Amino acid sequence: MNMKLPRLRIKGQRIWMLTALVILAIVFSFCHIKITKVTIPATAVVGDVVPIKLDLDLSCNSDGSDKLILGVLMPKGWKGTQNLTASYTGSKGNGNFVMTPLSTLAPHGDGKNWPDYMRATFGIAGNLIDDMEWVVMQSDVPFSYANGDKITGSLNLQLKVGADNNPTIVKLAYVVANTTNGFTSDGNVDAGYGATAEYYNEYIGDCFTVTGGTGDLVDFCNPQLTTVSPPKSLDNDLVTLTFNSNVIKTDLTGSDAVYLCATGITNDGRTIIICEQTDKTIMKPTSGGRYEITIWPRAFFGVNDSQTLTNMTYFITDKTGTKKIGYGNTSAPFTYKFKCG
Repeated sequence: MNMKLPRLRIKGQRIWMLTALVILAIVFSFCHIKITKVTIPATAVVGDVVPIKLDLDLSCNSDGSDKLILGVLMPKGWKGTQNLTASYTGSKGNGNFVMTPLSTLAPHGDGKNWPDYMRATFGIAGNLIDDMEWVVMQSDVPFSYANGDKITGSLNLQLKVGADNNPTIVKLAYVVANTTNGFTSDGNVDAGYGATAEYYNEYIGDCFTVTGGTGDLVDFCNPQLTTVSPPKSLDNDLVTLTFNSNVIKTDLTGSDAVYLCATGITNDGRTIIICEQTDKTIMKPTSGGRYEITIWPRAFFGVNDSQTLTNMTYFITDKTGTKKIGYGNTSAPFTYKFKCG
């Protein structure tokens, strides 16, 4: 009995080592990937179907077969799972992308699905309003590759923009990966792919403008004098307005106190103006030159039970009420429409 135990341990160690090698082979069996170019129009109109082309280069370090993952970051209001389609062409064949089920867990994603994994890894790609989502698709069939393969291809996207009917300025972002490796690296040097070759790649586009629509302009790109959180709410929700005095120099630069001067419009056409310099309207300083106020719109404007607020316009004023800051540091008011997400 004692003579057999060491053999069993040695055999077990060999099995463990073999298993580890198999796991490593699986984890590191794919191609270093790079988005070399993104082609997209600079502007579009609400409701347009926008063509987007991603050119890819892949450099493979093993034999294998896998599916390609495509993630696109866009405003939630665009309803990307309903309004995005994609296909691919390349030296390994052509095909289509299908939506990746939310129940599919991403490899190396600590139990997250693909959209949550992308959100945790890449955030909102430099956009300034947190009303974005990653829409994730995968190729319909796997493609095979061999060690030393150099693969080229293109992903052709069709994105219907502006489902929320809002004119928008936004940085769209793209991630490509594979269904085995997730967002991992192997540490090898591959010419043209950077010092650390990766099994994924992110590309952040320039600011993309969507015009038209009947909603408010939503500018994800440019620092705003004021922001409203949440971006979409009803008049019965708590709403926080923030004024950032450091974005640009204004007539309120250096003021020791700032106030909200707002006008509410009701569904029956009534206009309610609350423009006073009191504790009700004072905006409290937070940090970095920011001031904020949280209001319950129905109570703030004093609407009755039969009324609802449809929208609000507002200025930021000093304590005398004579200096007013509006949209883009102009005399035009900031605007906010009450609506559900």
